[in-house]
Amino acid sequence: MVFQPTLNVQRLAIASLLMMGLGTIPAFAQSSGTSTMNVKLSDVLELKINTANVDIEFATPADYNNGVTKPVPNQLTVTSNRPYDLKIKTSGSDLVNGQNLIPVSNISAQTTGTGLGTQSVVSALSTTDQTLATAVPPSMSKQISMQFSTAAGNSAFLKPSGDYTTTLTFTATAN
Repeated sequence: MVFQPTLNVQRLAIASLLMMGLGTIPAFAQSSGTSTMNVKLSDVLELKINTANVDIEFATPADYNNGVTKPVPNQLTVTSNRPYDLKIKTSGSDLVNGQNLIPVSNISAQTTGTGLGTQSVVSALSTTDQTLATAVPPSMSKQISMQFSTAAGNSAFLKPSGDYTTTLTFTATAN
């Protein structure tokens, strides 16, 4: 007598072979690794002058009697990744028009606006760096407005008409 397997026995034999690894389909594997990312920052501090000329004009008797205040919107732009101090000085001790002189100490300067750290009024410009603001927070392209003023009734401005000039130097120093 010849043994003839039944259909169920055939299925059982095929399933056993599959379970033993013959003809199995490989499972999808996963592998991972790590990489280091470095972000390298360099200190950056840039000061740009947006308004090159500051014109303080005495045009009327009221200007001489009351003094003149000259706002200069967005005169400076500073980009810094660290807090910084902002200072101002003049190139000479006088505003000059030929032989005529007006001491720069007759003009005050200050920053205006918010977000400028601790602001100070420079009551008398000079050839020495004077602090306009300290601990100004880091920022990208921070617009800084300035204001220049003269005192009321200041006889130092009773000079012949003309343009009296000096050079202003602004300095930003990182903390």
